[in-house]
Amino acid sequence: MTIPFWTAQGTIDLADIRPADLTAEILGDTLAKLNRFGGRTREPWSVAAHSVLVERLCLPDLGPWGLLHDAHEAFLGDFTAPAVELICRAGTRSAVEHAIRNAKGQLDRIIASAWGTSPRGLNIHLRRADLFALQAEAVVFMGVRPELAHPSDADEVDRAVGLLIEMEAARDWRAARDLWLSRVEHYAGLGRLIPPKTNPRRGIARTSN
Repeated sequence: MTIPFWTAQGTIDLADIRPADLTAEILGDTLAKLNRFGGRTREPWSVAAHSVLVERLCLPDLGPWGLLHDAHEAFLGDFTAPAVELICRAGTRSAVEHAIRNAKGQLDRIIASAWGTSPRGLNIHLRRADLFALQAEAVVFMGVRPELAHPSDADEVDRAVGLLIEMEAARDWRAARDLWLSRVEHYAGLGRLIPPKTNPRRGIARTSN
């Protein structure tokens, strides 16, 4: 059974995602147009920009997956924690959480395989970097400082806030897309990522500077 998914590059089948559907240009463009927190930030802040922030907070060997850790959202959208909680109240929590986790995991494996890397979403260091990025975003964009699990994490959150502020230009989606793509190119040059080739009829133009 197919799952038709309309995109500007053509209709794809979510039940049969191909490497040509996962090029750097397509993922970068899509993630740059997806806003974090359901778009409820004071200024736009995209999944692409968030991914670069996480990459910068990661240990060096986790950087490539830091860029890709939310790439599944190019197909699923950004499931915010409150949205998941609301959905769980309308159904069986374990079934809902299991289904979402499985869908993300399946897409992560497909993306990792197409990009010549391994999914690292369960790595504790990457998950902490993702959490610090989330908390920094809450501080900068909502004026909220979430409660920390450990007081010693305050320095890491402050570091994340500083990096986020330095990335002010990435609040524009085109700049966020180009920044994400430039980091992909960095790791591709090192042989640590092998992005799928762009279909000539589906390419998305980069912003010219």
